[in-house]
Amino acid sequence: MSMAGSAPALAQSEVAPATAPEASRGVRAQRAQDAAGRQREASRLYDQGVKAANARKWEKARQLILESFQLEPTAEKAANLGSVELHAGKPRDAAEHLAFFLREAKEILPTDRAAAEGMLAEAKAKIGTVTVQVEAGAEVLVDGQPVGTAPLERSVFVEPGSRHFEARKQGTGAASQELQIQAGSAPEVQLTLATSTGPAFQVVEAPAASASVVEQRPVSIVVARPTVGSGNVADTSPSTASPSWRTWGIVGGAGLAVVGVGVGVGFSAAAAANNADFVKERDQLVRETSIEETICPKRENEVRCRDLTDFANVRDRNRAIGIAGFAVGGLAAAGTLALVLWKAERPAQTAQIEPGFIVVPSMHGVLAVGTF
Repeated sequence: MSMAGSAPALAQSEVAPATAPEASRGVRAQRAQDAAGRQREASRLYDQGVKAANARKWEKARQLILESFQLEPTAEKAANLGSVELHAGKPRDAAEHLAFFLREAKEILPTDRAAAEGMLAEAKAKIGTVTVQVEAGAEVLVDGQPVGTAPLERSVFVEPGSRHFEARKQGTGAASQELQIQAGSAPEVQLTLATSTGPAFQVVEAPAASASVVEQRPVSIVVARPTVGSGNVADTSPSTASPSWRTWGIVGGAGLAVVGVGVGVGFSAAAAANNADFVKERDQLVRETSIEETICPKRENEVRCRDLTDFANVRDRNRAIGIAGFAVGGLAAAGTLALVLWKAERPAQTAQIEPGFIVVPSMHGVLAVGTF
């Protein structure tokens, strides 16, 4: 299938006049020569991709037309690339390129528009179409990969399964959400960024044993001391005695927070390893399955298909336990923080500071906060 259309020309920044007119002309000539070379290569790749598609060699056609599109992104190439990607079993990529065609083509014949919309609907039935709502200016990531800056102009196409959505913005805390995406669904993800507030701290970094987890930073221990007179911490004295239950609550809560984080880190690492096994087994099945067939629907009883399902189940179980561990650690940390901040009635004020500490999970690992 071939659909004609035109995509907007790429804007090129103006070049400041060079001191020597001859040098400026030379630069422009070199740029024009490079652009002509890219255009020739893009045309060559596209022609080869069309020939491969006519021969029903879908994966080869996809790779050739994609390379051509990356060199010279046009609406016509996007339409044909989307069609080939559907045949090659890449519905998410097909949806991206078919949406590009419908968005960027200036003149589309009614028959071509109807054909593109039909293929886009077919692709969407096999993936998730997610709308992400978050504060403007925040960077949005899906499974650790950036997809744009809020407000996003269009929905995000994702593969079915467990997807991790995250938003980051300087000056605020990161927000994230794990969502199970069903094929053909169109959920909305709402991410709320929390403004970073709290007492002023003198921070001293202390090295600690780290656990390597996919897309997580090494764990570190941060010892923080509130600064008296900073405006955030009052120069007041503690009560003469702290209730014993409060001390035990702080110690127990801190320990539970550490254990929760440890469980989360350990099972997240296991889930990452399980996912690597799953991807390896799936790719092997894809290579052994003809293009016209899906991987396993007619082969559910085969050993390798059962292995693939087992890998996915173990991965999802470990991921769920890891998330639960982080949640328990966070709740324990919150309760411990409440105990630390709780103040008994004070008979008098002095210049002393009450000793105490708390261990709180953070995006860097574990945060120990208190006065010593």
